[in-house]
Amino acid sequence: MILLFENHTKTCCLQCRLLLGEIENIRALMIFTTLEKGFIDPQTIEISQNLDQLINKLEQTDLGLNCKAI
Repeated sequence: MILLFENHTKTCCLQCRLLLGEIENIRALMIFTTLEKGFIDPQTIEISQNLDQLINKLEQTDLGLNCKAI
């Protein structure tokens, strides 16, 4: 996933990039776990919830640091 930022700061870019990297890693783990264990396995659900939290954190970081994805 690649996002370009307009009117951003160096702090914003660093925080957003770190979160994006973590999101991609968790997303890959979720896909693997889903294929191995299924959609309703407790581990898959837990990973999905963690992914949701990271995405929410990214959205909050975008808003709090005035990042504007284009």
